Amino acid sequence: MISINRQTIPTAQCLRVRRIFGNAAMVLAAFVFSSCDDQRWVVPDSALRHTEVDQPLDVRSVIANLPDSSDQALAIWKDATGDFGIVYTEDILRIGQASAPTTIDKLKAFALHPDVTPIEAAIDSTSGSDKALAEYETHLLQAFGRFRYFMPEESTPKITWMNSGFNFAVYPTPTHLGIGLEWFLGTDHPIVQSLAPHMFPQYMREKMQPARIPAAAMRGWLLVHFSERFYDTSQCANELLYWGKILFLLEKCMPNESLSNLLDWSPEDLLWAVENEQSIWLELQPQGMLFNANRMEFGRWFDEGPFTRVGGIPQEGPDRLGAWMGLRMVSDFMDDHPDWTLSDLINTRDPLPIIKSYRPA
Repeated sequence: MISINRQTIPTAQCLRVRRIFGNAAMVLAAFVFSSCDDQRWVVPDSALRHTEVDQPLDVRSVIANLPDSSDQALAIWKDATGDFGIVYTEDILRIGQASAPTTIDKLKAFALHPDVTPIEAAIDSTSGSDKALAEYETHLLQAFGRFRYFMPEESTPKITWMNSGFNFAVYPTPTHLGIGLEWFLGTDHPIVQSLAPHMFPQYMREKMQPARIPAAAMRGWLLVHFSERFYDTSQCANELLYWGKILFLLEKCMPNESLSNLLDWSPEDLLWAVENEQSIWLELQPQGMLFNANRMEFGRWFDEGPFTRVGGIPQEGPDRLGAWMGLRMVSDFMDDHPDWTLSDLINTRDPLPIIKSYRPA
């Protein structure tokens, strides 16, 4: 697996203000941060309204209501799930060809398997409860409303809830955004705690929190949606640019989401990154690293894990510090270029102007 312009403090200064105030003035800091947006990122309420076409697809509900007849069930399944039904059976669960009636029988058997039914029950009482889904759908539909407003030339997916059998937390396709609800039961849930540690290490289980669903889903979709056109691993600077662009766009699509959730970090992780930004930059800035063309080496700045396994970065720091630094660079660049739109940003391919705009806090 692979935020009304008040003219108070420009965006590039927000994290610096956070660092200056620290934990002792959280109320004041929260007030200051609310002034960190400029007029470019104001979205009218009309853009956030959704229609029946936007309504999410619940794959679990479709499976639960399939009739006994395999032929009838196959026809209903195809009509209800469209292209995602093919992906779900062939690539996510890998239970057979989507066009075969026997695959539908296997689909029903999966949902009723004694190892799966406790997971289904857990989903119903946690991440997949009616109240929870309604809340997540509101957040995601508004995020996609903002995305369409900023980038009307781009397509958007149908939000799709599923049980992936712990295969995929987020599975974006050109038409759908599959979200595996079993991945967000809660860190302390007995099912999560029973997962094999060698396959689901503690750092991964700590992120399996229901509240992370909207940010995790939107981030995953953005990363995949633009990857074919703009993801470039030819050198570290290019990957910094890509992650920075995606995370900056994510911030503007989800302005009410905490920055730690957008980064898939804990609040403590974010605080550590802010307080140690200068030291992180000292590790990243040498030409030999910034323009390193060996993905096996510089990829450690962007890999998921318990921490960032690079040079002198200590283990108490979070993972993917390269993504964080990319966001910091892009944020400074966009503050320096008030005429730039998100489309301008996404379409830029040269990392050098972005890096040159960066001012380490």
